[in-house]
Amino acid sequence: MEKKLVILVLLLLTADLFAQKEVSRIGTSGAQFLKLGVGARACALGESMVAVRGDATGLFWNVAAIASIEKKSLVVSRNELYVNLNYNFLGFVLPLKHGSAVGINVLYLDSGDMEVTTVDQPEGTGDFFSWQSYSIGVSYARFLTDRLSLGATIKYIREGTFGEIANGLAVDLGALLDTGILGFRLGLNMSNIGDEMRFSSPKAPGYNGDDTGYGGIIREKSLLQTQSYPLPLTFRLGLSTDLLGKHSQIMPNQKNRLTLSMNAHDPNDSFLRANFGLEYEWNSLFALRAGYRGIAIEGDPMDEYSTGSYSFGAGFKYTIDVFRFQLDYAFMDYKVLGNAHHFSLGFEF
Repeated sequence: MEKKLVILVLLLLTADLFAQKEVSRIGTSGAQFLKLGVGARACALGESMVAVRGDATGLFWNVAAIASIEKKSLVVSRNELYVNLNYNFLGFVLPLKHGSAVGINVLYLDSGDMEVTTVDQPEGTGDFFSWQSYSIGVSYARFLTDRLSLGATIKYIREGTFGEIANGLAVDLGALLDTGILGFRLGLNMSNIGDEMRFSSPKAPGYNGDDTGYGGIIREKSLLQTQSYPLPLTFRLGLSTDLLGKHSQIMPNQKNRLTLSMNAHDPNDSFLRANFGLEYEWNSLFALRAGYRGIAIEGDPMDEYSTGSYSFGAGFKYTIDVFRFQLDYAFMDYKVLGNAHHFSLGFEF
């Protein structure tokens, strides 16, 4: 039954990934912060995490992965992105009985203060604003068999600035299968399945006859709103295996582990791309990681503007009795946008 399920999923996903290649999808969705990666380990691996088990960052990459977490897992991650953007993640997983787990996660993007400019005052008015985006999700995952786990997340999304707010609900779905073939794990994730969002605010500048302050007056009571826009629906399909390690079917080793991970991702507002990552860990204590993300699989006329590039990082674990502490760092290159530094702090207890 599991083999039939895998074949069916692959056929359905392949049909969707390669359909309508001639239609440009660039820039057709909003809530872009939902596409930014979380966790320093994942970012160092080129964001190729859909088939990798680990910690509470699985709530973002593939919710089905949290079913294998055996202890309470808490992860705090901060990504210092380009142009002074700060992107933060908080995730907590509580394992339950019968191979299941629940979790909660928060994503938060903050632009920092930006000065308001107008046609009359292009150098700035002295007023400041900022952009905030966040989502809060609740998840559940469980093993259906000893090899197959499924999971789902429902989340509330909100973003906006200066009185204009958009919000909505979305669902993430995930599956993770241990194939039993050379230790390969197959992961599938569908994220941001939801209705369209729209910016609106009855309290925006100019409401009910107020001077907008930007060169105009709205005389009548009004509702300022934009057209609706879709969420960044994304399909991910990935594979991972331990080439070397305790559980490796290729080269068993008690102290050293070498994990290969790869995935293809197909968002509704961009082109099909691939990510790869490689992680070496010594004695469950210290890890080195490297990866590459954003490799074009289908023709992309805008590929020269892609920010996909290399990444690398390291991690350190320390265990005291039943408590484990983990610190991770990643460096990512975004080409024309510059570099980014990612930090994660994890606890298991």
